[in-house]
Amino acid sequence: MSIRGIAVTLTAASLAAGALVSAAPAAHAADTITVWADAVHAPVIEQLLPKGYAGVPVTVVTKDPGTMRADLAAATAATAPDIVWGDLAWTGELAAAQTIVPVTLTTKRAKKFGPNVLAGSAVGADRFGLPVQISNLALITNTKLVPQQPTSFATLSSVALQLKKDKKAKVPFALPQGQGANPWSTFPLFSGVGGYLFGQAPGGGLDPTDIGLASKALRTNASLIDQWNASGLLDSSLSPDAARTAFAKGKSAFWLAGPEELATLMKLTFVYRIGSVPPIVGKQKAVPLLTVHGFMLTRFAAKHGVQDAAAGLVGKFLSKPRAQLALADASGWFPANTGAQAKVATGGGRIRAIGNAGADGVPMPNIPQAGALWEPYGTAWGAATSGAAATPAKAAFRLAEEAAVAAIG
Repeated sequence: MSIRGIAVTLTAASLAAGALVSAAPAAHAADTITVWADAVHAPVIEQLLPKGYAGVPVTVVTKDPGTMRADLAAATAATAPDIVWGDLAWTGELAAAQTIVPVTLTTKRAKKFGPNVLAGSAVGADRFGLPVQISNLALITNTKLVPQQPTSFATLSSVALQLKKDKKAKVPFALPQGQGANPWSTFPLFSGVGGYLFGQAPGGGLDPTDIGLASKALRTNASLIDQWNASGLLDSSLSPDAARTAFAKGKSAFWLAGPEELATLMKLTFVYRIGSVPPIVGKQKAVPLLTVHGFMLTRFAAKHGVQDAAAGLVGKFLSKPRAQLALADASGWFPANTGAQAKVATGGGRIRAIGNAGADGVPMPNIPQAGALWEPYGTAWGAATSGAAATPAKAAFRLAEEAAVAAIG
């Protein structure tokens, strides 16, 4: 289950070249690598592979990401793809269904990706996806209102509230929440007070029995959330549109935003700084969630006789900086390969700055049980930041964890 949606538009023209075909075939062509990808990335894959790969033709089929998993589940050997582009949070579900197989990266290539990014597609000791692009939130600061960047969240809070008191700002902290208290937006603060989603399993991957919505650290620090609510720093009714507007009009000094807000950032008439949310408690980092998209290798590649070529295409060619930069650029996200990250120039380096703010981020959980956490989490955060009628955060998150545990069973 996804907790967020980022609208993307097609930024590259489709090329009908050589061995590449964008129309869906009635059946899987013999000795051909078939790739399913969304409308944004399909033409980029075509441009990268005008002559196929390793002597094998490549057919690119454009698919709607919203139906891709269902289409994959319904596919037969005759119609199934060999490689799929998508959200690597799908990997746990698809691996459990034995639809996808592990992706192999050499040690040298694996070092070009952050360990946390690679962990986003881990199932047990195996890795079931190649990361290509990343989205996360970063702290955007209006330097006209705040010339000196706060080094702690306590200072940020004090500065933000003082600006409101002095009538220099209307919204102390533009944290997009709205109905459902979006976990994507609030996670940096949640992680900063010691909350987490799932712990690590001993053999690798995530442990669905270790839920951290009401972790010991969160319970200890829950009073901070109560203080943010009581002071008016946070408001659960603040919608993404209201948060964006407040910052864009200079009515808020601080805003949490990701690469999907590049168009807004490009239009701002004042100087701003892009960085990370400062520490909230001691050395505990306030880190964002990471949405990681990339490629998965299906079990059908073996049935089609292209297992080695498809595995090489994913693990070798598509893991290289050139391919990663081209694919990430198409959607305006940050490339996963560290060699490509240094070359990002989109929006004057704004995407690189946002991506760097997610260096220690937590990948979206890829186990099917994750869907049981979003509603309890959002309800708890919303209840704890709803003004005078708010529920104490400690109690709200205790109830959230109980609800998640009951749902998972």
